[in-house]
Amino acid sequence: QVTVMFQKMVPSDGALKITDISVKEECKARPPGLNTVNLLKVASSALGIGPQTAMHMAERLYIQGYISYPRTESTAYPASFDFRSVLSTLAHNPLWSNNVRTLMDAGFVKPRQGHDVGDHPPITPMRLAPEEALETDAWRLYQYICQHFIGTVSHDCIYTRTAVEFASGGEIFRCVGHRVTSKGFTSIMPWLAVGENNLPTFKKGDTINIHKVDIYEGSTTAPDYLSESELISLMEKNGIGTDASIPVHINNISERNYVQVNSGRRLVPTALGTTLIRGYQCIDADLCLPDIRSFIEQQITLIAKGKADHLQVIQHSLQQFMRKYSYFVKKV
Repeated sequence: QVTVMFQKMVPSDGALKITDISVKEECKARPPGLNTVNLLKVASSALGIGPQTAMHMAERLYIQGYISYPRTESTAYPASFDFRSVLSTLAHNPLWSNNVRTLMDAGFVKPRQGHDVGDHPPITPMRLAPEEALETDAWRLYQYICQHFIGTVSHDCIYTRTAVEFASGGEIFRCVGHRVTSKGFTSIMPWLAVGENNLPTFKKGDTINIHKVDIYEGSTTAPDYLSESELISLMEKNGIGTDASIPVHINNISERNYVQVNSGRRLVPTALGTTLIRGYQCIDADLCLPDIRSFIEQQITLIAKGKADHLQVIQHSLQQFMRKYSYFVKKV
C-alpha cells in the first residue's frame, strides 16, 4: 500500500522538473601486463577453456616460440622492454594490423604500472602465429594474448558521463548517460567497451511530461555456483596456490569427483565433496577455511627468501595438525 501511495504522489505534479545536471569526463584505464592468473581467468570465463587445459596450451605456445614464458605473477614490464619491436611483429596480422599501425604512427603508451614480483615479465606475444598452424582453442588463446598486449600499450578509453536529476511529487529520480569520445584500448578489446547510453539534451529547470509510472516487483535469488574464474580470484585473494599450482588444484578437485564442471564452467559440488567438507567441519571447522593453507604457503615463501627456517616451519605445521587430531580424538 505504501508503494502505491508513492506511485500516485509522483504523477500528481503532472511533470518532472530537472533539478540538476552533471557532466564529467571520465576514463577507463587500459589493462596492465598479463600474468598467469589473469590469463587463466579469461580463458575460463570468456573462452570456455579450463585452467589446466589453458596452462598446457600456453606452455605449448611458449615452446613453439609464439609467446613468452607463461608462468609469471608479474604484471609490470621492465623499463628496457622493446614494445615497438613486438608491435612491428604483430602488424603483419590483418586482424589487428590497423590498430597496431595507428599506434606506431600516432604513438603508443607504456602499460600501466603493474606489480613486479621479480620472476618473469608479463605474458607477451613473441612472434606471429599463423591461424592454420594452431588448434582452434590454442589460436583463440594466442589471439587473446595478442589483443591484451596491444591493449596495454593503447590509450585509455575516454567517455563523458552525464547525470541528470529529476523531481516530482517530492521524490527524486536520476538517470545516467555515457558517450564515448575516444575508444582507446577498447578498439582492440571490444568486450571491455563502455556501454553508450546517449541522453537527450536537457537544461536545468526544464520540465518533462510524465507518460506513466510503473511499479516493478522482484525478489532476490540465491547466488549461482562458483565459476572457475571466481574461484581463481578467491584463491589469489586468500593466498592459496601459485600461478603454477592453481590449475592443478582445480583439476584435482574435479578429477577426485568433489565437484563437476558444468557447461558454463561453474563448479557444482558433488555429494562426495559436500560430505567431505561436512566431515572436516565435524573434526575441526578450521580445516575448511583458507587460513591454514595460506599460512603454510606464506612460510614457504619466507623459506625461499631465506627469512624462515624450513625445519622449524615443518615442525610447527606438524604440531598444529597433531593438536587438532588429538583434540578430535578426545572429543570423540
